[in-house]
Amino acid sequence: MQDFAVGQRWLSETELEQGLGVVTQIDGRMLTLLFPATGEVRHYAKQQAPLARYRLLQDERGQHADGWKFTVTAVQEHQQAYIYQGVREDTDEQVVVPESHLAAQVATQHPLTRILAGKTDRLDMYRLRQRALRYLHDWQQTSVAGLLGARAQLLPHQLYIAHTVADRFQPRLLLADEVGLGKTIEAGMILQRRLMTGRSQRALIMVPDSLCHQWLVELKRRFALSFSLFDSERCSASLEEHDNVFDAEQLILIPQSLIDEQQWLEQLSAADFDLLIVDEAHRVVPETHLFAQLRHLCEQIPSVLLLTATPEQAGLAAHFARLQLLDPDRFYDFDAFVAEQHDYQQLTPLAEVLANVGAEKLLDRLLDHYGTGRLMFRNSRAHVGGFPERHCQTYPLPGSAPAFTEKAQWLTELLKQHKQEKLILICHSALTVQELHDYLRVQHGIHAAVFHEGMSLLERDRAAEFFASPEDGCPILLCSEIGSEGRNFQFAHHLVLFDLPEHPDVLEQRIGRLDRIGQQQPVQIHVPYTPDGRDHYLYQWYEAMDAFSAPNAVGAMLYDTFAEELAPYLTGDYQDELGFEALLSATHERAAELREQIRAGRDRLQELNAFRPLQAQAIMTAIADSERSDILADFMQEFWARFGVDYDELNADSGWLRPTEHMRVSLPGLPDDGMTVTFSRDYALQNEQVEFLSWDHPQVQHALELLTRDSFGATCVALMQNRALPAGAWFVELTFSSQVTAPAELVAHEFYPQQAIRVLLDSQGRDLTARVPAKALDQQLQFVDKKQGRALLQQLRQTLQSHIHAAWQPAEQAQRERIQAASADVQQSMQRAQQRLTELQARNPAVRQSEIEALRERQQLLEQALQQPLLQLDSVRLMVNLPA
Repeated sequence: MQDFAVGQRWLSETELEQGLGVVTQIDGRMLTLLFPATGEVRHYAKQQAPLARYRLLQDERGQHADGWKFTVTAVQEHQQAYIYQGVREDTDEQVVVPESHLAAQVATQHPLTRILAGKTDRLDMYRLRQRALRYLHDWQQTSVAGLLGARAQLLPHQLYIAHTVADRFQPRLLLADEVGLGKTIEAGMILQRRLMTGRSQRALIMVPDSLCHQWLVELKRRFALSFSLFDSERCSASLEEHDNVFDAEQLILIPQSLIDEQQWLEQLSAADFDLLIVDEAHRVVPETHLFAQLRHLCEQIPSVLLLTATPEQAGLAAHFARLQLLDPDRFYDFDAFVAEQHDYQQLTPLAEVLANVGAEKLLDRLLDHYGTGRLMFRNSRAHVGGFPERHCQTYPLPGSAPAFTEKAQWLTELLKQHKQEKLILICHSALTVQELHDYLRVQHGIHAAVFHEGMSLLERDRAAEFFASPEDGCPILLCSEIGSEGRNFQFAHHLVLFDLPEHPDVLEQRIGRLDRIGQQQPVQIHVPYTPDGRDHYLYQWYEAMDAFSAPNAVGAMLYDTFAEELAPYLTGDYQDELGFEALLSATHERAAELREQIRAGRDRLQELNAFRPLQAQAIMTAIADSERSDILADFMQEFWARFGVDYDELNADSGWLRPTEHMRVSLPGLPDDGMTVTFSRDYALQNEQVEFLSWDHPQVQHALELLTRDSFGATCVALMQNRALPAGAWFVELTFSSQVTAPAELVAHEFYPQQAIRVLLDSQGRDLTARVPAKALDQQLQFVDKKQGRALLQQLRQTLQSHIHAAWQPAEQAQRERIQAASADVQQSMQRAQQRLTELQARNPAVRQSEIEALRERQQLLEQALQQPLLQLDSVRLMVNLPA
């Protein structure tokens, strides 16, 4: 039985959260404890009291009930109570602190406190915690953290831009890739990496009003980023709760029209966003009120990404005005800008030669001279490559029956010819979609998925899933015009144009759903028409401009020129068939002229700067090395099993995840009815309704955080059977966590990720860390039940506390060595980066002095942070050898 005395401090083994209790009364076989931290009183029988005596050792830190802290220099005992002598930290004076005067609050999650209270976790939970520590370290250290989680095919040109831009200090630039090259994906990757590494904390995205919903969906589906939409209605409703409505959220998306309202513009400017993304930037026309409002917003936010596929659509002056939004000091004179651009074109032939022979260093120096190279990235299809061919096949119909009937009958025959393939049909209206769906089902027993604007987002997701499923999906997806927006179906390569749109850009949007990077097959385009009908004339006009065989960058300009002449042939009001032949000839000639103008103006220096294949390949390799999807799947399935989440495998690539009543914690983003998850990027791309889990995903990050910051698996008792050791021999394995505390924007973990420092001591206190590897020791261990584990802890409690205290010295030595290596790395890397930018600035005025100064400041602050690392005891495992 334990000896109790009034004034002693004890921990409750069953209610650790109560803090330190003090013995207030002893009455025969009963005793009373008051827990000052909670005001609770507990009564215990002496013989069975689940209590652990709390004692500080020499050199440990304690806290007085008045709040000040002290370091213990000696421990005495008087009338069964401890008296601590020590040095007060804030005044350096000598103090004497009876244990009854200790603060009631103790670190209840601290491993030492849990050991003293006999709190232990299962062996498998301890092992899971150790894995989480390793995986967190690896994720923090990888150069591609934040680039692993995009639900997108990994394309070198996108990754090169994302990695290059995301790591810059306050990047301000124009993303201007051609249509189909993925500017939205690039912006999302930049955003995600900056948020996950800490370079950005508050992001604002501004998009055309009609694209708000699409952006919200894409950010969630592709990057697992939850943005909040703030339109005028929500802003007005939030005024009563917040002085600045935009302080309510960290990640905000707004419609373009919102900045036209002065009240909201002022609050946006004052909301301390550190990253602004503007989609379809060319829609905000210079010399308008809206452009002036955008300029004001760009002046207030340090990092700005403008997105447009047509940077010079409104002329070179408008392009110059947008560059001024990014760097008004650099782009101050339009005439000088025009002359500079002309001069740079003279470098193109030399750059082409250097690129072709692989002279990367010489090419680097040449491109350094290029003025807008750091402010604008523009890739073309011709430069990137990897796009499929387009093959168009026409089907003249007899015209003896109503057009819908003839086309529907033709469609059933086409489906029979392509039984093993997926077809996507796009037409103008939802009504036609529904009529086709009913016709195929009723007349021919063919089930089709439908996709139109009258459906909810969930219904569209289910339709896409039904169509995409290789096992039990349907052969065709019937889409209204909305089917050519926001969804990519690269796994299909047959496109049926049930009718033809009047505008070339709409036609290009339809074809672009399949004709994208990632398409593995030639795109087969099927066009049925009735001779001399509306679609027949449209087909011939599109053929004249070569709209079916290749991307049509000149279609909008041709439509503006010839739409009026074309109209009578679409309505049947024309007088002269020869006039249509003249229209086709004029369209063909004008298309050739416009394409030549685009080719001549194509900026090869810009393309070479926007995509460097060798550097991009290095990023691809780093991602391949860091993804480790098999390891991630094994870790997360173990995590779910330990925390009461059900995971049922559906197939080789996916599983069903659902919460249970036995969940130990709530998991963010897990619906009550569960969700389907996959660790396979390829499977996620084919099944957009399935959640793609990567090391970047919030679910995974939450698991890592839970296991490395909470107490799960922090204390453990295990048994071993080693005939070479005497029965009763024991060892204690301690893991210390070492990290540096610094502002998030310094991204200190790139140089010093959270470290796990292992120390192994035997029962005599001898350090065996270097002699006994963790893996070899772990293989000898087996589970022990909690009751037996608690008994062992109680028996060895005082000796264990002394050993844990002694283990700090080797841990501190290991930390010093790692800190020295990290400091050398910071100095070398940051000085190299500063030298690179300084040399670059001498040749290219686009390099801002603030970038160089930011590097110097980062180096200085990192070096200061590394001088004060934080070492904490993370976990403790006691291992006792059983008799043979």
